[in-house]
Amino acid sequence: MTRLQAVINHKCPRCRQGDLYKSSAFSFKYADMYDRCSSCDLRYEVEPGFFYAAMYVSYVFTVAELVTTGVITFFFLSDTNLWLTISIVLAPVFILATINFRYARTILLHFLSPIKYRGDKP
Repeated sequence: MTRLQAVINHKCPRCRQGDLYKSSAFSFKYADMYDRCSSCDLRYEVEPGFFYAAMYVSYVFTVAELVTTGVITFFFLSDTNLWLTISIVLAPVFILATINFRYARTILLHFLSPIKYRGDKP
């Protein structure tokens, strides 16, 4: 499995086989992560408070969504109703909140942590 596939499927950054999350992104328990990988026994939280850094990754996602939606709204919305524009621009942020949360943590583990891929090594 490639790194991109592992990120998309929320797999362990070391072995790319174990799951990171216990349930679906569309459930009420979307934030529940396993403490360790079921395949290679990697502890996901590298140090206490490690996942606080995921807020910065999530911030990048949120800004990208706001800018993209704002530009699209600006070009396609002929009405200049302020509240309509604000609600259209903010809608994707609320709709994608759980997905942003999960991908921020996954990207933090795969790209911004000291964990390296081991492949088939024991």
